[in-house]
Parts: sequence; C-alpha cells; structure tokens
Amino acid sequence: MSDASAPMSSRTVGTARRLWGLVYLRAAVQLVAGVLLFVNPDEGLTWLRWLVGIAIAVQGVLLVVENRRATGGSGGEDLNARLVAGIVSVVAGVAVVAWPSMTGPLLFLIVGIWACVAGAMALVGGLRGRSARTVAWDWQLVNAALWLVLGIVLLARPTDDTTTVAMLLALYLLLSGAVVLVGGLATTTRQKDADASVASGLGSEPGATP
Repeated sequence: MSDASAPMSSRTVGTARRLWGLVYLRAAVQLVAGVLLFVNPDEGLTWLRWLVGIAIAVQGVLLVVENRRATGGSGGEDLNARLVAGIVSVVAGVAVVAWPSMTGPLLFLIVGIWACVAGAMALVGGLRGRSARTVAWDWQLVNAALWLVLGIVLLARPTDDTTTVAMLLALYLLLSGAVVLVGGLATTTRQKDADASVASGLGSEPGATP
C-alpha cells in the first residue's frame, strides 16, 4: 500500500528489522484466537471472556515491546501512540479476564471502549508515521480503521447475543491478524529491496568488489 519505490533510511530499515518477529507474533496471536473463536462461537460467555481477554492483553504486551524496540530501547522517551494503545490493551485484557462475574453487556462495553481508544491511538500514530515516513504507516491506518469499526459496532450493540458477538469478534481478529501479517510481509519486502538497491549501488562504485 505504501510507495514501494521510495527509499527507506538506514534508521527505518533498522527499526523494521527489530520489529519483524514481534509483528509476526502479534499477527499469529490474533489469527489463532480468531480461528478458535470462529469454530467455537457458542461456547458461552466465560469462554469468550477468557479468549478475548487473553488475546487483547497479549496484543498489548507485544505493542509495548514493539514501542521499546522501535525507539531503540532507550529510557525516558515520550509516550507514543503504539505505547498508549499497548497499555490500554493490557488494562482492558486484564480487566476482562480478572472480572469473573462480568455480564455480556459489560464485556461488550469494555471491549468496545478498548477498540475505540486503541483505534484512535493507532490512527494518530499512522498519521504521524505518514508525515515522518515510518515503516508500515499505511497498514497501521488500516488496522486503526478495523479497531474503530469494531468499537463503534460493539458500543452501538445491535444485539446482546453472545454467539453473534463472538462471531463478530472472530471476524475482527481474523481480519486484523491478516492485515498485520500482510503489512509485516510488505515491510520485509521493502527492506529487502532497499538492501538490494544499496548493494547494487556499492557494486557499481569504482573499485568495488564484484
């Protein structure tokens, strides 16, 4: 989705390398949770609460770690959109799992608020990334849109049927996981193309090793 012909800076390439594994892991968590929920949508509220809560919390932890790797792990850096989205995700996930008496409407409310806040943070991060030409800002905007749509639908809550909402969450997890995975692969391809361009440029310099 981004301009594949645009060169990436060495800092951008380094950031991409640090984030590859975490991005793919985040995609895998969402896809696995989506599949499990899709094939077992009628297992009940407890099953839905645990699966969705754990998936949200793990995603939040990975977002926080991604943030630290993207900033080089230096201390004292300003809170950015990815970090805020990660913290919100961890808090929401823990709340969902640790509240055994949570009712269906309350679960949908918490997940809806989480999705809207995380989506807004991802939207801000994607727009900032677009201005700064950071890695995969376009895929971040797509994921932000998915978050926001999920949040709005859950807050509007056209139904309180657990099975129906479980199917909706499964669809979100599958779509979001696919977007994260494809975005990671696209970024990897861009980085390899950039490496090849640099190598080709060095090889054409006088005295360069063939």
